[in-house]
Amino acid sequence: MSNLMYQCSVPVLSHQLKNLAAILKIAARDARARGIEPSVLLNARLAPDMFPLVKQVQVASDNAKGCGARLAGVSIPVFADDETSFAELDKRIKATLAFLRSLKPAQFEGSDAREVVMQVPIGTLRFSGLDYLNGWALPNFYFHYSAAYNILRHNGVALGKREFLGAVPGMTATGKIAKMMAAK
Repeated sequence: MSNLMYQCSVPVLSHQLKNLAAILKIAARDARARGIEPSVLLNARLAPDMFPLVKQVQVASDNAKGCGARLAGVSIPVFADDETSFAELDKRIKATLAFLRSLKPAQFEGSDAREVVMQVPIGTLRFSGLDYLNGWALPNFYFHYSAAYNILRHNGVALGKREFLGAVPGMTATGKIAKMMAAK
């Protein structure tokens, strides 16, 4: 199952991180076009108790690199969490993608059954690798990726499902949906 664990994590997370980078570029252009100070979007939240856009992107990045590292059995790269601009968030995503590219399928051998232990401020979480991937890592990644998308959408950035999904790997389409989804 090692190749399946790899295929269900690294390529999926990498694809969505690339979409997130593209969405952030659209947001930066939109802010310039509408004369909005970028910090307005970067610090925007969906609700007072939710993270702002910058933190949503940081946590999505953390979930992606944490997932890859834990399943591959390597140390998780530590980033400073000091981004304050769209360009700095883009650099962070690129660094996360570079780390994910460094992981090889063979490193995921046995990761479905390997115990994943996570220390959080209020306790310890333990999972099998498979349960971690499906029940924690991917849902958390998508939660923060979706929150980032929704913050921008809520603030008037013209985004749709096409930008969220990107050109889905392996998908072909015909008819109107092909153009809508930028499918080949």
